[in-house]
Amino acid sequence: MTQSTKQLPVSKLSVSRCKNLNSRKQAKCVVQSLEFHPGASIGFVTGYAKSLDLFEVDGENNKLLHRHNFANFPVDCAKFTYNGSEVILGSKRPFFYTFDLNKCSATKIAGIRNRPNVHFKKFSVSQNGEYLAFEGQEGLVAMFSAKDKQLVKCINHKTKVNCSTFLSDNVFLTGGRGGFCSLWDIRTWKTISDFQDDGALHVTSVGHSERHAAIGSDVGIVNIYNKDDLYKPSSSPLRIVKNLFDVYTTYCVLTQPVNFSLYLAGT
Repeated sequence: MTQSTKQLPVSKLSVSRCKNLNSRKQAKCVVQSLEFHPGASIGFVTGYAKSLDLFEVDGENNKLLHRHNFANFPVDCAKFTYNGSEVILGSKRPFFYTFDLNKCSATKIAGIRNRPNVHFKKFSVSQNGEYLAFEGQEGLVAMFSAKDKQLVKCINHKTKVNCSTFLSDNVFLTGGRGGFCSLWDIRTWKTISDFQDDGALHVTSVGHSERHAAIGSDVGIVNIYNKDDLYKPSSSPLRIVKNLFDVYTTYCVLTQPVNFSLYLAGT
């Protein structure tokens, strides 16, 4: 969006094409994660090239600030922590890495012994910086402390988990196969409510703003709910976005923290 835009118009977006973030050092393999720092003009690119590239974000030069290589660790997912001091990197490997931006050093975090259903390929980070939620097999979600990187609790979704997000400091949302979704109270580690996403075969992505939640599915539909309605056994969406892409497209859904704006991407 152009800097002059203060409010998003209803029918038209004003955008300008900037230079690719990794134009100075393009990846030789598939890029899996790209994210911008929450408080600085920095962004990272990472993926199957087994490296983390940090860039200065100015839209013109995008200077490469640092590259860190990981031995035998193709990255599937990476995210900044809530304050941007670290990058968490996950993979199919039975362990994950943290990268300290201040020290420019990486630390390998061991996985859980005798728990082959705990994976580190996909995860979400809590907004208050307390937890890392790794989505495993058979509906398992492993909650790690974001501070000491130790396992805190494992919770079990009733179906295979495809996506998750922290709706607030104390509420965690999981979605997966069969369109089944659950809300969890992470103070007690018990479910608050279970509900079926309207019209979904399989939930593939979730996102939220301060008042709304968006749930995407593999049938080309994104349902937009009032957050308060998710606590009810049967929730009806406020808006339904249909026919976005071909059937079986996976969606990445992100809503801005305060304003009700929805961004969609498909593969």
